[in-house]
Amino acid sequence: MSVNSISMRGDTLGEEKNSVTLSKDMLYGIVIAVLAGLLILSIFTSGFGIVKPATTYVPPSGTQPTGNQSGTQPVNNTQPAQAVLPALTVSSGKLPALGQASAPVTLVVVSDYQCPYCSRLYTGAESSVKANYIQSGKVKMYFKDFPLSFHQFAMSAAIAARCANDQGKFWEMHDTLFQNQATWSAASDVGPLFTSYANALGMDNSTFTACFNGKQHTAEINADEAEAQGYGVQGTPGSFIIVPKSKITLKAITAAVDAQNAQYGAGALTLYEDSTSYTVLIPGAFPYEAFNGILSQVSY
Repeated sequence: MSVNSISMRGDTLGEEKNSVTLSKDMLYGIVIAVLAGLLILSIFTSGFGIVKPATTYVPPSGTQPTGNQSGTQPVNNTQPAQAVLPALTVSSGKLPALGQASAPVTLVVVSDYQCPYCSRLYTGAESSVKANYIQSGKVKMYFKDFPLSFHQFAMSAAIAARCANDQGKFWEMHDTLFQNQATWSAASDVGPLFTSYANALGMDNSTFTACFNGKQHTAEINADEAEAQGYGVQGTPGSFIIVPKSKITLKAITAAVDAQNAQYGAGALTLYEDSTSYTVLIPGAFPYEAFNGILSQVSY
């Protein structure tokens, strides 16, 4: 075999067969041609069946991707998405309303008859709301019991008010209990005092006494408290202003809540909604101005 050629020869039974001689240049040419063919074939077969995984779409900085990432649906970055309000529906409870049934706005007050801050709310904001909104037929008010365990006679007072309700005198007893809070809170036995209040309001003495001594309506009072806790009330007093969506715009009530929070502290008041109404939670003995800041924006 010479330096520049490769000979392929076979012998069978001593007889010489045909031989093929290839030059080195020709062999290199064949190898190159084969490799080029394989390269072209891999292009059309995606690497012989090995497909590169798709990469994750990363939007350019400062843009907001949408469900359609092909670019056919433009995104308006100048219009911020509207914040979703937390959902809440507050029931008015089983006690009678104060005010006209046709009043469009509902005020639900969660309270404890022995709580000093509840008394402050009663003599302050509630009194002004009654004069300016309830008596004019714009707002109706409901009461929910939330007797705190560390107030010795709070449950007894709630029972007394419920027993008075059995005789159609709920709001009269409600007012009497708050107006005389300092007196009965300091007593050793509230039973005789509450009975005297019932007598003064024209109730049947034996009926009231049987109801009070039997601790009737305790389950309803506990249900009120549990329900209020579910609404986010952690202490007393707590007030819910419920405004139909037909009477105020989201923009107007949001601005009203924001204005109060700017004055009393971020997050002081909380705005909720359901399918028909906006609800504002005012937790604590806030002044009348906080209530009026919301109620004055309603279209009655």
